[in-house]
Amino acid sequence: MIVREMEWRDPLAAFAPFARAPQAVLLHAGEAALGHRWSILAVRPSMTIERRNGATFVGGAVTPLSPFEALARAHRSRRRAPTDAGPPFLSGLVGFAGYECGALLEPAAAAPPSPEASPDFVFAAYDAAVSFDCKARRAFVSAPDDGAADELQAALGGQRPPPDVSPLHFEGSNFSAERYREAVREVIRRIADGALYQANISHRLVFMSGDETDAFAIFARAVEQSSAPFGAYLNAAGAQIVSLSPERFFMVANECGASVIRAEPIKGTRPRGATPEEDEALARALLTSAKDRAENVMIADLTRNDLSRICADGSIREEKIAALQSHATVHHLVSTISGVLRDGVTAADALVALFPCGSITGAP
Repeated sequence: MIVREMEWRDPLAAFAPFARAPQAVLLHAGEAALGHRWSILAVRPSMTIERRNGATFVGGAVTPLSPFEALARAHRSRRRAPTDAGPPFLSGLVGFAGYECGALLEPAAAAPPSPEASPDFVFAAYDAAVSFDCKARRAFVSAPDDGAADELQAALGGQRPPPDVSPLHFEGSNFSAERYREAVREVIRRIADGALYQANISHRLVFMSGDETDAFAIFARAVEQSSAPFGAYLNAAGAQIVSLSPERFFMVANECGASVIRAEPIKGTRPRGATPEEDEALARALLTSAKDRAENVMIADLTRNDLSRICADGSIREEKIAALQSHATVHHLVSTISGVLRDGVTAADALVALFPCGSITGAP
């Protein structure tokens, strides 16, 4: 693997020519994002893993493996020794796992069939990438050899600004007002029956554009206005994934020779205030809310239990519980739970142990 510096360019403009290419991916958050530094561009994967219509495909061929098993095998075959300097991503696997895949690991998480034709799981292996250090305004290309690096760098020469966004019009939701109220009543009944402690009620919103609006244009516009630290655009098989999230599901990092995993679930939200005084009052109300703290602690406990499956005995720590984290438009309560992975456990194994994310499922 070679890594060499190249001329700086804006990540969004550099990615724009690739936005419609199959499996093109950009991991990027705007300048307003908390702690944002690195953006990653990757295109032309050497292998893909997909889950659609109840079948798993590796490189286009059906396999009896679950998508998580296929991902774990691909991850183990591509692991490299960790490095402490330079870009955080030189090559590797990038993708998404839809909530529906939770039923493969936990039958209680089964969801109704999605009306969309998009896959439930897509990961792709990228042998080359471009990393943008947005703080130092430096860019690096990483590839298996000079030829591959030259090819990727030459393709970046066609950078162009992201396209404009056409106005989006709200069409509706798959929940009527009465159906939503009934869902709330059902959750309350189930809590009273002891079936669950906490649940999220979600619904699908539909927006329409007057013309064929480019999904990447929506992402580029949203990034400019968001302080969410985790932004991603992925042109997956049959769908464009646009994601701007304030929440880190988990990360694995090398610390003093140990593989340390951290999960940072969010529970508890208030809007930002219009004045400094109102903003402080809203933040204080969130920090002192018994209800919001109880929700956060439930998910922190769930996360700690999940981590106990894969972490060394005695290594799990509560670094923060229900700490305030403020973004441009909201205040959140965030807990940080960490542990040291057992020998032989990888990030792909951690995904299996923690998926679906507890802050999405509720508890249990």
